Amino acid sequence: MDETWDECVIVAVPNLDGVQIVWSPTFAARLLSENWPKMDGRTYAAALNACTDAMLGAAPAAPARDAFIAAIEEAKLKTFS
Repeated sequence: MDETWDECVIVAVPNLDGVQIVWSPTFAARLLSENWPKMDGRTYAAALNACTDAMLGAAPAAPARDAFIAAIEEAKLKTFS
């Protein structure tokens, strides 16, 4: 079962219109696998694994959010508070 995060992550992803408001590991995993600009980083791989595990219920959602934010920083994407 897909949990939602207590706080969303708002990120601008190149090639997508507007900002993406991410509330769940499922949406984060989809962004990472389908639209991510830097798919060769170590942090990217860790985030994809963490979000996928959380999406499948094999891990909690909170660490997946932290991993997703690390991937955002690695890709040098703009975030909004």
